Amino acid sequence: MKSPTLLIVDDDDAVAEMIELMLRNAGYEVRRAASGEEALQQMFKAPPDALICDVLLPGIDGYTLCKRVRQHPLTRTLPILMLTAQGDISAKIAGFEAGTNDYLAKPFEPPELVYRVKNLLTRFTSETPSTPLPHGKIIAVFGAKGGVGKTTIAVSLALAIRLRTRKRVIMVDADLTFGDVAVHLNIAPTRSIVDIVRGGDEIEQEMVTQVLLSHPSGLQALLAPPRPEEAELVNAEHMTRILDLLAVSADYVIVDCQTSYDDRTLSVFDRADLVLLVITPEIGPLKNTSLFLNLANQLGIDQQAISIVLNRANSGVGIGVGEIERVLRRKINFHVVSGGQPVVTAVNRGTPLILEQPKHPFVQQILYLGDQLIKQLDTKSTNQTATPVS
Repeated sequence: MKSPTLLIVDDDDAVAEMIELMLRNAGYEVRRAASGEEALQQMFKAPPDALICDVLLPGIDGYTLCKRVRQHPLTRTLPILMLTAQGDISAKIAGFEAGTNDYLAKPFEPPELVYRVKNLLTRFTSETPSTPLPHGKIIAVFGAKGGVGKTTIAVSLALAIRLRTRKRVIMVDADLTFGDVAVHLNIAPTRSIVDIVRGGDEIEQEMVTQVLLSHPSGLQALLAPPRPEEAELVNAEHMTRILDLLAVSADYVIVDCQTSYDDRTLSVFDRADLVLLVITPEIGPLKNTSLFLNLANQLGIDQQAISIVLNRANSGVGIGVGEIERVLRRKINFHVVSGGQPVVTAVNRGTPLILEQPKHPFVQQILYLGDQLIKQLDTKSTNQTATPVS
């Protein structure tokens, strides 16, 4: 049986190392973070079994960290032990009001720390159901160059998955400066992602839900800012937090990324289960895509999670599939024919072709793409949740 994983949050390396040694000797797996912000990033990506945090931290303090943990659906029930040199009753009350479950004043003896952790884990194991919270799958759609049909693919894919599964699908327009998802879906941009971030750094589930707009198909959308200059109000931390909350409430989250490598786009890649890289058989997109694949490798993006979609595969511009695969040094995963004038007309009318002409070759290939991605994600989930053989 796997040992419980504990996350220690303390900016004093000597203290953190001492606590880590105590707990490792007691048989626990231990991770460390030097700030509240770093701890939140770790927890939302891979929640530990318990959190041990100091009160005095750089940036957000231990009390704020506890509040953030309690606000997030993935960590709402996480056991928390607060460590502090402040042993008076008012400090303890402040800790419990913030959401901590136990309080240990410094200095303390190693046996007491180990006992408190063991007791906390035992109590929560008996009280908390073993079924994990559902977590929707995030698909990022990216083009290394503009004009490759990225948004058309992203919107059509979101609708395809919605039609195939009848589950909750959310479309996120992360092309924050020049996003066109609202145009493609003919949705009036009465609310956007800016309405979430204007409320401050304390982004909660209810705030995100209230900003979503609904399409007649049942698809929901989180739109880009209506004015380009408002894009700067959204930072990478906002994007990470919003995607985490959406993934808890939705079955699938499709993100139409902007064509850039800034921190906000990288934060989407960090959260994505799959990345669809849309290209066309032209020199410019091919060159930029090759550069992106090299960058993705340097950034540690899982190469198995990247699928290349060759859009307008039948355009006959002189660059064949073999040449493209030779330059990119990898196979094209999916081919999508040009939708021609019907796609252009559908975009201009704000009625996606997939809803008007389900038998069109472009639509049929998008539906196939959706089916394959659903299978791929289901297989990935099965492998991740399979019980390891001991």
